[in-house]
Amino acid sequence: MAMVFAGLTTNVSAQTATTVAGGTKSEASPPTGGGDIVVTAQRRNQSIRDVPVTIAAFAAEDLRDRQITNAIDVAKITPGVTAASNTGGQAAAFSIRGVTLSDFNDGSEAPVAVYVDDGYIPTVQAQSFAMFDIDHVEVLKGPQGTLFGRNSTGGLVNFVIAKPTETMEGFVNATYGSYNQAKVEGAISGPIAENVQARASVIYNREDGWLKNDFPGAPDLGGFDTFATRLQLQSQLSDRLTARVSGLYFKQDMSMAPYNSIGTAPIRDSSNRVVGGYYTGGPNSFGYTPPPTSAYRTSTDFYCSRCTGMKIYDGALHLTYDLGETQIYSVTDYIHIAKRLKLDAEVSPINYLGVAQNGQTGSFTQELRATGKIDNLVWNAGAYYLNILVDTQGGYLARANSIYARNYPGYEASGIDLANVAQLRKQSASVFAQVEYEFVPTLTFVAGGRFIHERAKFDFVSSAFRNDDNDNLDTQNYLFTVQPSYSNRISNNFWTGKAGLNWKPSDDLLVYASVNRGVRGRGFNNKLPAGPALTPAQILYKPETLVSYEGGFKFSLDRLLTVDAAVYHYDYKNYQAFLFVTAGGYIQNADATTNGGEVAVTLRPVQNLELSVGGSYNHSTVHDLPIAPGITRDVTPTFAPRRQLTASASYKVPDVMGGELAFGGNVTSSSSFFTNARNFDSQKLNGYTLVDGRITWRGDSGFSLTAAINNLFDKRYAITEADLSTLCGCTEIAYGRPRTWSLTAGYRF
Repeated sequence: MAMVFAGLTTNVSAQTATTVAGGTKSEASPPTGGGDIVVTAQRRNQSIRDVPVTIAAFAAEDLRDRQITNAIDVAKITPGVTAASNTGGQAAAFSIRGVTLSDFNDGSEAPVAVYVDDGYIPTVQAQSFAMFDIDHVEVLKGPQGTLFGRNSTGGLVNFVIAKPTETMEGFVNATYGSYNQAKVEGAISGPIAENVQARASVIYNREDGWLKNDFPGAPDLGGFDTFATRLQLQSQLSDRLTARVSGLYFKQDMSMAPYNSIGTAPIRDSSNRVVGGYYTGGPNSFGYTPPPTSAYRTSTDFYCSRCTGMKIYDGALHLTYDLGETQIYSVTDYIHIAKRLKLDAEVSPINYLGVAQNGQTGSFTQELRATGKIDNLVWNAGAYYLNILVDTQGGYLARANSIYARNYPGYEASGIDLANVAQLRKQSASVFAQVEYEFVPTLTFVAGGRFIHERAKFDFVSSAFRNDDNDNLDTQNYLFTVQPSYSNRISNNFWTGKAGLNWKPSDDLLVYASVNRGVRGRGFNNKLPAGPALTPAQILYKPETLVSYEGGFKFSLDRLLTVDAAVYHYDYKNYQAFLFVTAGGYIQNADATTNGGEVAVTLRPVQNLELSVGGSYNHSTVHDLPIAPGITRDVTPTFAPRRQLTASASYKVPDVMGGELAFGGNVTSSSSFFTNARNFDSQKLNGYTLVDGRITWRGDSGFSLTAAINNLFDKRYAITEADLSTLCGCTEIAYGRPRTWSLTAGYRF
């Protein structure tokens, strides 16, 4: 996997792309005035109009035009998809149709799988990354566990990178924008020897903080520095065999998590159980009143510059063997992710409590698959292996003379660190197959399945350590045990499957119906050392199983009009719901159901004008979820807005100063959603509507200029929060970026 670091809408801009399913070669054609993108959602090349899956796909040019530069921002332009954010928005994971996971421990794997260049991203922490030199992005909705090898009960997002080319080409883009943003991205590709091609890509992007920190001498929050580079070598070893090797280095340094604080209070019943929460708008438990939420200001005494970040090392080998009617693909990948995180728990100028986490994740994957066609039968089959090792340290920094240190007599002056040290080893092996049989003209039956064997080992200790470094988590000098240690091995077998029927009476209409079974394996809670310890039965949670029933159609009318629509029903067994309590979270199992629908329309009424609109409705319920001891409720999953809407418009004026002038705009709208499965009022964020705009001139000689504004009306909107009412009478709350502008100059050859 050459990492890019970091759905029903089928508006892919007027661009055609061609990819080989094995991932060895990719070419993007210039705009064609309404051509379809070619996707690999079924592990073979197909026009998006022929894929019986609810899918959104966006070509590289379309993403650049819409100012989508971070992977998670794909959610912004895809109805039914939400960014489930954490750590002030610095980390985020995809939520599709309400299927999400808000547990951002390093060992957590998301129910929406992310693949980059056919390689699996093994941790939820790494789903938000800066995209560079990509070909296109595919968003597949609903369970995809038959043809894709890992945890995709909600769907998956597939980032397809640009590959080496047989002719010399390249590009460079330079951007300057708000908050001293400076960004340079470039790539060069072409032959370097007979039957050998190479591609080198690079990106550098930096920005000052946009959230003003009023604490004296403290840096502003929200800034970052990103550098990444990728090198690919591709060779046609014979008439049938092609090999591609890729390597990536990525480094991102960020400020401390850009949180604000707001006063909140818990609601307790007669048994002193917390059964609700509400916003007070007043001071926290220590008498501090935060700046008004209308201001892009905060005040935090626990600060550092660029103390949160991530490094990625990745290497992959792709092999394709062409036997004519049959193609064989092999993808071998190793990725190493190193992460560090710091934040101020109560986000105030008071010396109370800090949070820190350090993690190392290594993942090796090997996939071998084949695809072919025999008369009216198209088939896919293969095997997949995954090996993950996670080492993590996370906990609390009760610094010297902090209020929290007073809970530990004898350590008030020196401070004390409370940390969980855990290791997770996980192995998974599976075999899979899928067939598509056209048993009569226009009617095709689809059936497939995957058998999975999985093993895992988890070791956990929770201890107090001497505070040797006031600003970092210390785990060298043990003092005493905080929570009981835990060690366990598990082994399980699972299966996923699909059955469907497709009717295609003409090239312009596809009607489909399917039943899918998805599964996500068992896991281990690694709750931070606050509040009561979990019992062994609570640490190990059950696998979740999702059965999806879906039907839809795709219609086009001479490229003038395209309409896609789908409805779906989900039945969940043991849905893995994440609850955040006091200052730590954990997963509990409960059954759940979801009903929803999506529609997308693209209209090209006249030449050079394209209008599109997409909407989704999702009603999800987790049944009888324990939200307090002895109390269960029906709740809404986290980051699952009931309604979402996206719209875009673009108009191109030809023959302007030796080129083309393009005007474009996007609208994104979301209803309210919860950030905690307990569904308290203090855990609900309001809906919002955002508007972006841009003007681009593209010269016939390859030069281009773009002026863009994001969040045109400077909407103040919350993206995530952590309810700490019982800890500090406050809630950490993070807002989206304010209005920003940028100017980009580019050259393509």
